[in-house]
Amino acid sequence: MKIFAVIGLGRFGTAVAMKLFNMGYEVIAVDKCMEKVNLIADYSTRAVCGDAKEESVLKALGIRNCDCVVVAMGHDITDSVLITLSLKELGVKKVVCKAKDNQHKKVLKKIGADNVIIPEQEAGVKTAAGLVSDKFMDIIDLSDEYSIADSMVPDNWIGKSIAELSVRKKYGVNIVAIKNQLDDNDVNISPSPEYVFKETDVVVLVGKITDINFLNNN
Repeated sequence: MKIFAVIGLGRFGTAVAMKLFNMGYEVIAVDKCMEKVNLIADYSTRAVCGDAKEESVLKALGIRNCDCVVVAMGHDITDSVLITLSLKELGVKKVVCKAKDNQHKKVLKKIGADNVIIPEQEAGVKTAAGLVSDKFMDIIDLSDEYSIADSMVPDNWIGKSIAELSVRKKYGVNIVAIKNQLDDNDVNISPSPEYVFKETDVVVLVGKITDINFLNNN
């Protein structure tokens, strides 16, 4: 079972820790505020009050045994940078950080963070995409250029096959799965070129953000 640590228990860190714990993973939750630690105690494997800037605290947590550590105090740039440096020096396999803005993100990437998230910015992008197209159901950014998106099947695809539409060639996106919006358990992973689209289909697309937006607005 994967082991996660979440350092910084604000709204973002708490939400991440609780979600991972509810998914069945081991979660170590860390914050300097005892009140926040107490609130997460029932939703984590281990809740610890301590200053993660201190290497001794990180070592006592057995942090190098974690598969991934989330540094969630994006508002405090100095703390997030110092903690990220310590985690990388201790050999943590994967460090994911919350950033305040793009400049903060650049600094964290430069010192070795494996992934950096700006929650407010990403939420804004998803909101904008949803306003522009009512076909989007969910969007996850894989990078600044690529996304994975759940989309209602375009009307002009219904009754036609993937091969007939030449989806990848014409639209520049890949279909990785097709879900039935009426049945959460009905999922077709890697559908064959002969698959014929139905009105109830939800298409899971991977590709450039520009290509996905173009497809959903035509």
